[in-house]
Amino acid sequence: MVCDHLRQLYQLCLDQQIRLSGADLIHLVCEQCGKQEVCPSNLRSSAEDEATMPAPREATADTRRAAAPTSPSM
Repeated sequence: MVCDHLRQLYQLCLDQQIRLSGADLIHLVCEQCGKQEVCPSNLRSSAEDEATMPAPREATADTRRAAAPTSPSM
């Protein structure tokens, strides 16, 4: 039986549509309770899911320019 902390983590992943992926099994460990659990299959994404996921947003020239510090003009 998983602890309440891991149960809350599972619920957060479901509510926020967070999927976990990895080549090996994903082990979750609650340091507070000392409980260990293998990530449930409904939270793991398959290779097919990963292929359809949108790519992470990259910084564009406009966002890099906005974040760059400006030098004083003479």
